[in-house]
Amino acid sequence: MFVHEEHADAGETLLFLHGGNVAGWMWRDLAASLPDHHSLVPDLPGFGASNTEPWTTVAGVADSVAALIRDRAHDGRAHLVGLSLGAVVGTVLVARHPDLARSAMLTGAPLQGLGATARALGLAQIRLWGSRPYWRVMARAFRLPDDAVGAFVETGLGIDRTSARRMLTQVSAGVPAADFEGLRRTRTPILMLAGEREPKAVHRALTEVTSRAPEAVARTVPGMRHEWSAEDPELFRRVLLHWLATGEPEPELAFTTPARTPAP
Repeated sequence: MFVHEEHADAGETLLFLHGGNVAGWMWRDLAASLPDHHSLVPDLPGFGASNTEPWTTVAGVADSVAALIRDRAHDGRAHLVGLSLGAVVGTVLVARHPDLARSAMLTGAPLQGLGATARALGLAQIRLWGSRPYWRVMARAFRLPDDAVGAFVETGLGIDRTSARRMLTQVSAGVPAADFEGLRRTRTPILMLAGEREPKAVHRALTEVTSRAPEAVARTVPGMRHEWSAEDPELFRRVLLHWLATGEPEPELAFTTPARTPAP
């Protein structure tokens, strides 16, 4: 798995996990702006510079990232930061390897799946992933800043479509409850986030973690969409730094009260 590294001689390690249509480049500016922290930014299997490595399963990829933490994180532990697909992988990683996570800030995780319609639409769009105009349209839809569009388009064109199809099928179906059970045994502080303007499926999924993990809290990011790390990078950086410094949600985040469904 390809890994970009920042500030190798700095303090505790941050491990950044990217979303499903991009690669680790989405985090590089943020990682570079945090000189007090060592950062590891992998390209997950099937994406970016890891596009020749096949995606297996969410749990399998989480195990591979866990091995990366053991091998390269300072003291063999890391603070996890993940968005979308990265937040799904990060959640499962904490559940399966709770000793490796110092904390986790995870946003936009569709842990309960996306439903049949979203799944069908996503799989249909994979046929267009070889088209440069398609990725440019998606960049506008995600409201990416101009300086990120080029990397987004090139990453999209390079995604291994077999891996993407496998990943999307798994994520759309939802993470099996058994993959969450380890959360009951962890004392890892976890901040689960959803942008206020994200789909309901993301908001509903927050309780998959907060109903299991004793140290998990959930908040809503006012006014933000799914890709809020790009929509308002300064807000994202501020929320992350506050979390790392205090272990508490940034005060400008909103309390969220999703309907609580008892965990099986």
